[in-house]
Amino acid sequence: MNLGDFNKLSVVRETDIAYLLTDGEYEYFLHKKEALRNYIKDEDIEVFLYVDNLGRPTASTKTPLITVHTAAFLEVVSVNPELGVFLSYGMIKDLLLSKDDLPLSFNSWPIVGDELFATIKIKKDLMFAKLISRKIIATFLRPPSELDEGTSYEATVLFLLVEGLVCFTKQGHEIFVHYNNTRKKYRMGENVSVTIIQKHENNEYTGTLIQQKEHMIYPDSETIIRYLQNHAGSMRFTDNTSPEEIQAAFHMSKGAFKRALGTLYKSGMVELNPDSTKLINHDQET
Repeated sequence: MNLGDFNKLSVVRETDIAYLLTDGEYEYFLHKKEALRNYIKDEDIEVFLYVDNLGRPTASTKTPLITVHTAAFLEVVSVNPELGVFLSYGMIKDLLLSKDDLPLSFNSWPIVGDELFATIKIKKDLMFAKLISRKIIATFLRPPSELDEGTSYEATVLFLLVEGLVCFTKQGHEIFVHYNNTRKKYRMGENVSVTIIQKHENNEYTGTLIQQKEHMIYPDSETIIRYLQNHAGSMRFTDNTSPEEIQAAFHMSKGAFKRALGTLYKSGMVELNPDSTKLINHDQET
């Protein structure tokens, strides 16, 4: 028996609702609703073996999206904070991806509708989802063409690193996005539109999730104004604040912060002090 894979089994007998199949040692249930046609005794048929809701190995004539030997982008169909997330792979019973394989922060978990690149793993005669590691994805996906610098593409956030995000297109292009090139926190499995900054070897790229610098000044300034309005019109952050503190508070680089702060100062909206920044008119809107 090969759970999570296709098996050639022999028909033992027919019942009112199913065919019973065997591998010579065990018998497996194939519901007649899944029969492609009428089968006869001792006929060999190829079926996919999975574990049903009662924990029993069960046969199916359906073709799943993945097997123990293949991987694909699978949609998240439900989330259980105590267990993990469930992925649909085309069968009646969804696959559980354990919370042990997800980020420690629940806010970084995928939500329903997100996608993860996964395969099947067998543990104690049960089937679970298993994420494919970053460097192994290339063995499953081989991009047919290169991406163009300056062009935006749809991709999925698959890995959250200390220094940034790793996204993949459905074709298998790997795109690294440094946190300086983001403006919010992203979750695993989230779909994004990423602009290519630079090409590298082996279908790897560097990208950004923000607009060009000159186009980001207004949104960044608005972020700072909103922060000031939520903190009684004053904050301890200045152009001398460390890049790490700015990134943590505003999700932008120090350079972007200083450009936005300079714009607000020139427009007369903020007062810059050595140890603080103050909103000149607390009711001022950008």
